[in-house]
Amino acid sequence: MQLKFYFIYCITAILYLTSCNPEYHSVGSSFFSTETFYSEIYRAPVFVFQDQVKSVQSDGLPSVQLGKINHSFFGESSASITAQLAISNNPIFGNYSQEQEDLADGTEPSIIQENERVTSVFFEVPFYNNQNDFDQDGVIDYLDIDPKDPDSDSDSDGLSDFSENAVGTNPLSNDSDNDGILDNEDTDSSSYDPENKVYEIDSVYGNKDSKFNIKIHELTYYLNLLDPYNNFETYQQFFSDANYFDQGFYSTEFFNDEVVLNYEELRYNYLEDIPETEDIDETTKVEFRYSPRIRLELKPDYFQENFIDLEGSTNLKNIANFQQHIKGVIIQTTNFTDDIYLLLNFDNAAIKVNYEYDSYNDKGTTTDASDDEIIRESSSYDITLGGIRINNLNKSGHDPIISLAIAESNSGIPQEKIVIQGGQFFSRINLFDAITLNDNNELLQLKNNNWLINEANLIFYIDKNQQSYYDAYVPERLYLYNLDSGEPINDFIIDNTINTRATNAGKEIFSGLLEYDSNDIPWRYKFRITDHINKIIRKDSLNQSLGLVSGANVSYNNLIKAYNSKDEKIKFPATGVLNPFGVVLIGSHPLESSLEDKKAELEIYYTKY
Repeated sequence: MQLKFYFIYCITAILYLTSCNPEYHSVGSSFFSTETFYSEIYRAPVFVFQDQVKSVQSDGLPSVQLGKINHSFFGESSASITAQLAISNNPIFGNYSQEQEDLADGTEPSIIQENERVTSVFFEVPFYNNQNDFDQDGVIDYLDIDPKDPDSDSDSDGLSDFSENAVGTNPLSNDSDNDGILDNEDTDSSSYDPENKVYEIDSVYGNKDSKFNIKIHELTYYLNLLDPYNNFETYQQFFSDANYFDQGFYSTEFFNDEVVLNYEELRYNYLEDIPETEDIDETTKVEFRYSPRIRLELKPDYFQENFIDLEGSTNLKNIANFQQHIKGVIIQTTNFTDDIYLLLNFDNAAIKVNYEYDSYNDKGTTTDASDDEIIRESSSYDITLGGIRINNLNKSGHDPIISLAIAESNSGIPQEKIVIQGGQFFSRINLFDAITLNDNNELLQLKNNNWLINEANLIFYIDKNQQSYYDAYVPERLYLYNLDSGEPINDFIIDNTINTRATNAGKEIFSGLLEYDSNDIPWRYKFRITDHINKIIRKDSLNQSLGLVSGANVSYNNLIKAYNSKDEKIKFPATGVLNPFGVVLIGSHPLESSLEDKKAELEIYYTKY
């Protein structure tokens, strides 16, 4: 009995020692050893180097960038878009195809020449928006006074958000119908439309009220899906430095005007009152609602001649023919009153062509033609921005210190500071030795130690001495990967944690998420790479260079092509291109003694036996 108690006591003591940090994860070892265990920490040497992406494959990215943003240290980032257009095969405008109209012999009176005429054309790109409502009370978290309590009262009118949403009043206004009577006293708020939505706009950076010009031109260069330089046997790759406008591949100007963006829901009332509903004036009622978006009116004549009038032609027979006929659009921004930079949802972007057409109205009597008439009906067709879309990403004017760091790094000199910026700057990281990654003395010594590795963390601290260099757009996350292959390391792969409440917040064990200090100032990024280190030390896996990039959305870690500072073609994770934001990190070899305890480090928690 005493032996059993002693055994349980030993096991409990061991578990206590190895769980001082609740985040430790023990790896593959038996605790039934007769030797004594010692839990310790070892800080292994790290060597970091600065590198740069000169150009990067920018077709097929999950979002597109548009606008301009300046930074005193990282320089200017600007973005334009080149995109193909897409239609369904042989679209029909009106009720009947052009072939049916042309072959009509009068036996079917409803088939007539429809005389389609374009009334308006709009270019539309929705903003990313956030409609998260954790407590399901009808008020999005961004505007909810207490996002976790459905009984909260965001407008302080004595009625809970949930109850106002249920009865159809506005939980964000204490007088929903603006009649001067507060909602908790008003017996009739029916003039308020509960269908109205309020949105939190995501991914608009800089001065949201900035005025700037948007220019849209017709593209005259055919974007071939297959690579003509490889006998059309592989898909063609398009890079961020492609600028078809500067090369002269443009013609018709669809739009060129100053805009100020509207971030509210777009609502359009009925154009005409319906006589049959005498008690309701439909012109005061909303017919169409659109989420907040860029909505620009284009010149209609081009789309009349090159689209609607070509119904039934070979140019509209299929998408391939159409993309030879209208090769695409170039979208640019100029003349900013202040910086503004947009990440846009092009999956739902479209050119909406509104048109009228003649329609045969038999008044519901197919056998009596005496009262039949031809009326004008309205319809629309969406030309989507499908197919190839390319982001032209221009970077210029960064601080010369960064260029010096790149040159030194290419000569093998580890850096005191490194710069990580989306689409431009990244870092190469060597563990244990600057040059000889395998068979170096440090690694050989670690392999000879009788260590059970509990946890390994690679940590990068933000350089607060250069805090003035950056604004509110410090990257919310960085991404660590195998530099040679471009693939994620195994710790990323085996981390199955999911966070559905926030974008880009999964893989919380592996992490790389921005951490803040006690003063709520950006502090550091930490990666847990226990499995990676354990395999190098315990299982003789190769120690390969790691890459560190901006992690705008680590779910998008598919590989694209890029050219580094040596003009070498490399494999690059797409997440490192999705926004232009950057951060300065303390490197592995700081010159200032005050930064020594904040240098890039690999900390290994181990149990010695």
